[in-house]
Amino acid sequence: MIPVKRGFIRRAVLFCLSGAALALALPAAGPALAVNGPALTGAGTARTTVGNPVAGKTVTDEATLRGRVVSAGRAVAAQQSEEPAATAATTPSTAGDKGSPSPFIIGGTETTIASAPWMVQLWYADEAADEYYFCGGTLVAPNKVLTAAHCVNGLDWRSYGVVNAGVTSTESNGVLAGVARQWQHRSYDDATVRNDIAVLTLDRPLKQQWLRLAQTHDSALYKAGTTATVYGWGLTSGASDALATKLRKVSLPLVSDTACNTSMKKILGRDYFVEGGMICAGTPATGSDAGTKATCSGDSGGPLIAGGKVIGIVSWGVEGCTAKGAYSVFTKVLPYTGTATPRIEDTDYNYDGRADLVARAPSGNLFVQSSKGTSLNPAVYVGPGWQPLSWALQTDVDRDGGWDILLRDKNDGRLHLMKSDPLTGAFKNIVLTTVSGAYASYAIPGDVTGDGRPDLVTTDTAGNGWVFPGKGNGEYNSRVKFATGALKGYKIFGRGDYSGDGKPDLLVRDTLNRVFLYRGTGSPTAPFQARITVRTGWTFTSLIASGDVTGDGLADVMARDTAGTLWLYPGTGKASADIFGARKQLATGYNKYNLLF
Repeated sequence: MIPVKRGFIRRAVLFCLSGAALALALPAAGPALAVNGPALTGAGTARTTVGNPVAGKTVTDEATLRGRVVSAGRAVAAQQSEEPAATAATTPSTAGDKGSPSPFIIGGTETTIASAPWMVQLWYADEAADEYYFCGGTLVAPNKVLTAAHCVNGLDWRSYGVVNAGVTSTESNGVLAGVARQWQHRSYDDATVRNDIAVLTLDRPLKQQWLRLAQTHDSALYKAGTTATVYGWGLTSGASDALATKLRKVSLPLVSDTACNTSMKKILGRDYFVEGGMICAGTPATGSDAGTKATCSGDSGGPLIAGGKVIGIVSWGVEGCTAKGAYSVFTKVLPYTGTATPRIEDTDYNYDGRADLVARAPSGNLFVQSSKGTSLNPAVYVGPGWQPLSWALQTDVDRDGGWDILLRDKNDGRLHLMKSDPLTGAFKNIVLTTVSGAYASYAIPGDVTGDGRPDLVTTDTAGNGWVFPGKGNGEYNSRVKFATGALKGYKIFGRGDYSGDGKPDLLVRDTLNRVFLYRGTGSPTAPFQARITVRTGWTFTSLIASGDVTGDGLADVMARDTAGTLWLYPGTGKASADIFGARKQLATGYNKYNLLF
């Protein structure tokens, strides 16, 4: 199976790392970016809207997904039978050639999905536009796939995309999922392949094992000489137009930025490699398949793995994939973790990637106002009977895309998790057994301990601060103390990353109405750094930290003042007094609610 780039003509002049040898005449001096992929066919977009509280979420029906895959296979088969095995796009480049970059796994070995359960196939087919693509991807949460931006750029994955998981072969259907939302780095540049990172949110959770992204404390994983492994279904020869039918892998040594930059510039005649944002791996290609170990078209979007974490994303390479002296080039994940993590950990009522506001009236009726970015949509009624709540927090305890609520019930004094089914929206009431309801204050900042699962933070009446590492099922492991007697009478809150480093942080308001930032470290034993003062005079009657309200990837805070006016404090990603930008008034009259979260 073979991928192509948008607007392709069935005959590629250049092909990209994504996948394929099909068309798209890029400028001769421009990089042959890793193009998405092969053939699918748009078999329609029939969808079923599921019920409350998954308002706005749609699930593509199984028949439609399977129809797309079948059409894709036929298109790819026809495509391969029409194309000669070798073309200008697959002729190996030679040193000094001012050609373009492109990619695949050459010199690797077949493996099984059991050894890489987090690997998924991304198929795209829009028959009307004659666009067909194939890429790889990595499951990084039950309903999140990490891939390359060039695999999604300008495409409508919600209408025409299919994710195929749990299979070794490209000729078999495994667990199919549709795409509910796509995100790519806002500064992705299609001409230079810079900032080549994207996240697809699936319309349902998958049960396959998933991987974590490299974190800021994982810099040692990028040391030159470190062996990393790349996986994919891309071309297995520089003189072939056929994707591998079975999953393949190859182990490659990481290359220093200087060595990579020097070599690739010599081959391409200009700078494409971006030190700090890209990494190279492998040994210099030999000029032919023999002796070369590299990625190639169809591998785009797949992972480069070291230390059990995703450290790179297959991005681009040279035309033909085996040009003498060339390396495989990957997006370096580490610098983008802070940007991508909010897209992986997000949870919101209507699944649009922006955190929402939940309000309870004295009658016990619950309402949701979804975010429009810097304003709120009209309130949507959720249901009655929520009077017993002392407090509540929005969360997604297992990262399955469900809209969960953690709360304390005044009637029994215990913590309850209202676990939402991500497909039906139905709540299941789970009484927590591992955390008491007697703590003074609670917050769910996110994955504080760095194990990929959301954690719970509490303070007790003596002012001690505790972290309860999440088990990923609504329950928590034994607590870890992070503060001794320093938080007595304080209110803790916050959800997400306020400092811009990709780690969730904690906000604390003291009895003098000062706000402190406890920056997350990602360490299970010392989860927060020393606090810094970021605000004074916060006499608000309610502090709502539901996550990224504006949709820019930075955590925000909403606050209600004594007059009932609701304010938005947008995050800036700065760990200083400038942690929030200029506040914006959202609405008035919010004293009519006796609980906001």
